[in-house]
Amino acid sequence: MDDSDEWVVEIGDRHEPEKHNFDHHQSLGCPAAFILVAEYLGLVETMSVMPWWHFKDEVDRFGPVKSSVKYHAGDDLVNRNPVESWLVASFTSGPEACLPLLKAFGIHIIGEARLLKSQIDVWKTSSRLVIAGVPAIIGETRESAGLEEFRRLDENPPDIVISLDRRSEGWRLFRYDGTPVDFSLISDHPEIAFAHKSGFIAKTKERLPIDALITLVSKAVTGF
Repeated sequence: MDDSDEWVVEIGDRHEPEKHNFDHHQSLGCPAAFILVAEYLGLVETMSVMPWWHFKDEVDRFGPVKSSVKYHAGDDLVNRNPVESWLVASFTSGPEACLPLLKAFGIHIIGEARLLKSQIDVWKTSSRLVIAGVPAIIGETRESAGLEEFRRLDENPPDIVISLDRRSEGWRLFRYDGTPVDFSLISDHPEIAFAHKSGFIAKTKERLPIDALITLVSKAVTGF
């Protein structure tokens, strides 16, 4: 506990970053130990975009049942992770043998978080507009990663998302459930390469000018 060459995490009732002691059990107001370590490493801004971040923190502090109710995560019994249980048991019986696996996992999720955050930042800087009364966004990216997390964090999330198609030179048109937009209505337009019968997605043949694109999308709006 007083030897800074040894990291003590999740036990000890002490939060002393300078001594590498990272426990949170001394106070419910103290974040979970993985957040304390992330704060020390300067990774909170990056890692906190992960969809499980806040949920796992509350599970650790307040228990899985209460946290599952708060986050509408369903039955706690079906949310239990057998791999996580196996890893905890393996670490308990042989911590040294688990270190390479834990290191590889840490590198993986940090890299995953950095990629996700970079894509969220793309959506944050994308053009916002309203098409026939429906909030929309145009992102000049071929990746859809980070979109769900961006909408979760945004105060006025877009219902129509326009981005570059990953498989062609056209646009990808997408709408979320509950939005008065049906892209199947524009399936017979010459600019459209594909429109799903259920109306939630369509693709254009070419990268249309923005004005022409907005006009085309507006014809798919069914409400207002």
